[in-house]
Amino acid sequence: MANRAGRTAASAAALALLASGCTTVVSGTVRPAPGLAPTPVTGIAVRQVLLDDAELSKLIGQPFRSDPSLPPRFGGVDSLPDAWDTAGPEDCVGAAVGGQQAVYKSAGVQDVAHEFWDSTSTTGDSALTGVGEAVIALATPADADALFEKFTQQWGRCDGVTVTRGDEADGEASGEIIDVSTSDTVLTATVRTTVDGEVGLRVSRAVAVLVNCIVDVDVFWFVGEEDHADAPPAGDSTAADLARAMLDKVRNLSG
Repeated sequence: MANRAGRTAASAAALALLASGCTTVVSGTVRPAPGLAPTPVTGIAVRQVLLDDAELSKLIGQPFRSDPSLPPRFGGVDSLPDAWDTAGPEDCVGAAVGGQQAVYKSAGVQDVAHEFWDSTSTTGDSALTGVGEAVIALATPADADALFEKFTQQWGRCDGVTVTRGDEADGEASGEIIDVSTSDTVLTATVRTTVDGEVGLRVSRAVAVLVNCIVDVDVFWFVGEEDHADAPPAGDSTAADLARAMLDKVRNLSG
């Protein structure tokens, strides 16, 4: 069985390729009065859409900690990771990598929140090694719906495409996009990554929309020659499940 150290190293490499470069849950459910539109989620409330360690552990069934090498990011669109700004084809970057500045910079973003999580499980039984989550708040629900529709069209054209990034500072990396689908208003895909020519992690992607918020999720899977070669498991819905859990928080916050 592949050891934990190997998985940690692989996870660190994948997160580095995604993020390198410059740069409390609200309890209860409040419903709007009949006929009133939900209130857009803005400002500091956007941070509350992110799932915390306890929520991730409950949903996935293993413990997590916030990645100490990649601290949470809050603010405007410039707060998002920018390591894939020069990658191509440009229209497919959003399908390959979550929460990237290049994908959202022209969308009229108001507020963002972004965080990476490492699995701290020591059993070695699970190939799931980390999670990346982002929430992007736009000015209006119409803006968010339009952006999601744009992503749906782009991702459909990117099925089977390999996105490549290579430069001296950040190293060479690529992601092959496969299994794109839209189900129950959640857009999903799987990405096979390579880092400097070596097989990297597999990534389950999910993007969804509610009110004025886009939620954007990466789930990272260790892939070894002997262990977990088929990760993620066939039919796995972890990324989509996390995206739906974030939508529930948007719903509660928007009233």
